[in-house]
Amino acid sequence: MAKDEVGMLKEEGGTRNLPRRYDVHEGHDENRQQGVACDSVRGPRSSVSGLRSPVCVVAALLVVAGWALAQPPAQGPTFKYYVWGQVRGPGAYDLGVSPDLMELLSAAGGPTQYADVAHVVLVRATTQERVNINLKKMLFSGQVILLSPGDIVMVPNSAWYSIREYMSITTTVVSFTTLVFTIMNWVSR
Repeated sequence: MAKDEVGMLKEEGGTRNLPRRYDVHEGHDENRQQGVACDSVRGPRSSVSGLRSPVCVVAALLVVAGWALAQPPAQGPTFKYYVWGQVRGPGAYDLGVSPDLMELLSAAGGPTQYADVAHVVLVRATTQERVNINLKKMLFSGQVILLSPGDIVMVPNSAWYSIREYMSITTTVVSFTTLVFTIMNWVSR
């Protein structure tokens, strides 16, 4: 690794945003007069030659730890799994090798209030087999259903959701019909 003019560390893939100098006592005049500063490339030093300030050591460790936490974790291979229907975030999800059904539903934000969790359908990608699942019974029994890459989980609408949608359409039609009859009655007078 080499330093450029700005003090960034250069790697083969680009630059890392590690500052060359980090002053942990910025704004404190008494510490600045003592010359306490940290150099994240060579290590923290105090004004006494060769001694490391404990505050600078902690500050340098926090800077490095913060940088390390900001890096994406190394992950194994991921595969696509699909969730359709009454979940908060339907779509395709990249998960590990063999997640279970609850992990996939959790990644999708869980079922909505209009989900029929007693009639969830799992379509196996490899065999196209449709498996009906009652999530309530599965949770109470402690059963775990592992998924294979490409599996599709469909969470259907509950009966109440269907009734609500039907009532909304019926209410609109009745309101429009009433308006038409009111206008016809008003015109015929």
